[in-house]
Amino acid sequence: MSVLGRNISANFAANAWSTVLSLVLTPLYLKFLGVEGYGLIGFYMSWIAIVGILDTGISATAVREIAWLEARPDEKNRIPVLLRSLEVTYWGIVLLVGAGFLVAAWCFGAGWFHASELRPELVRDALMLMAVSLVVQVPSGLYIAGLMGLQRQVEGSGLVALFGTVRGLGAVLVLWKISPDIRAFFAWQIAICGLQTAVMRWSLWRRVRADRYSPRFSLEVLRSIRGFAGGMILVTAVSVVITQADKMILSRMVSLQLLGFYMLAWTVASGLSRVATPLIQAFGPRFTELVSQGNEGALAREVRLASQLMSVLLLPPAALLAFLARPILLAWTGNPTVAAGAAPILAILVVGTALSACSYPALSVLYSRKRLRPVVVVNLASLVVLLPLLVIAVVHFTVMGAAVCWGLYGLTLYVAYETWGLRGLPHARLVSSVLRDFVAPFIVSLGVGGAAGYLLGEVERRLAVVALLGGGLVVGWLGSLMVCKELFAVAKGKLRWTTRSSR
Repeated sequence: MSVLGRNISANFAANAWSTVLSLVLTPLYLKFLGVEGYGLIGFYMSWIAIVGILDTGISATAVREIAWLEARPDEKNRIPVLLRSLEVTYWGIVLLVGAGFLVAAWCFGAGWFHASELRPELVRDALMLMAVSLVVQVPSGLYIAGLMGLQRQVEGSGLVALFGTVRGLGAVLVLWKISPDIRAFFAWQIAICGLQTAVMRWSLWRRVRADRYSPRFSLEVLRSIRGFAGGMILVTAVSVVITQADKMILSRMVSLQLLGFYMLAWTVASGLSRVATPLIQAFGPRFTELVSQGNEGALAREVRLASQLMSVLLLPPAALLAFLARPILLAWTGNPTVAAGAAPILAILVVGTALSACSYPALSVLYSRKRLRPVVVVNLASLVVLLPLLVIAVVHFTVMGAAVCWGLYGLTLYVAYETWGLRGLPHARLVSSVLRDFVAPFIVSLGVGGAAGYLLGEVERRLAVVALLGGGLVVGWLGSLMVCKELFAVAKGKLRWTTRSSR
């Protein structure tokens, strides 16, 4: 199996396990902590994304620059210096941000939420623990990015899956055996996230130092990458403001219960990103390698396959989630109130998430080419238009208004990144590419999802929901694969090779 194939398989396995774990643990969190407690967990995840402005900016720089240097044997000696410079900068900023969040939690945390079940003091303590957890967790992103740049994604994915399991299952045991208290949940997160960051750091430096080049902090190295890193931080900052503004606004304007419904729906919809992220993490360094080599023809082929694979994997489950939102949530949580409250939100959020994720291949091409200006323009325009619209929508339609704004944002990203990302690639015309790589599998997925929704109706039995969902996924994936000609040809070739090898 090729390096790319191994990386894709490892990333998918890790993210599939993470998704399964989330599906199993979320109902348990709801049971022990209630909807309001789960709302605080969702608020914490939003803050991870906000602090991820730094993570995405510096980590994306690490992936690209390390992959670029790794592809050039005469420049590999610069990797340790690059990594040490990024590491020192990263930790310094994370500590400053964490200190600011800790002070804000102490001063304002008790009165931030509209909670009916949780005491203000408990909320404040939970927010302060969140701040500490952020500081010890977020830097692990840099070390995972370094492993990805070195094409060590099997190792990185294994570590992510391992610590995700310990963090999730351990939290349930703490809530069950020690105390069903949100503070106990975050205390456990701090302990495991600190261990995770330490192990990932050791794993990366073990690989980098194998070349026996001395790592040191260098302002010159930082200056050489500041254009790309600064652009990435700007892009991420704007996109995070847009993607997390709905949670921040809702946390002040609606009840903590409604926020809990919204975050539950968001958790399910974001499962699509757990499918998309490992795919683009594997393809991204490959795109950079081809750009470094000037191989535009191979880049165009890889982008086409990545786009078709993304659509085939994402659109069938997205359609099923949209048409079967309430039965799926009821079968999952076993709570009719929670299912009824979150289902309409989920049906809309999943559309925006699918559109956004399907834009990743084209976006990754822009990153590989260091063409950040179109990304900045798209996100700044979205900020100017969508942020005021979001405030108005939340005032008049609460959580449903926020969900619709997310759908519009996903559509904006897909159209814009496809337009700019494919520009200049051989045989990559916008209309034909969208029809071939997105519209065709979308129509198949829509038909399968609509048929499943019609057949299921109001059936609420778990077995029926699970059986129909599984059957719908298989039919949707096969049908979508068959209408994507290039990807289907690759799949047939792999199948024939596997069949011959097994004889």
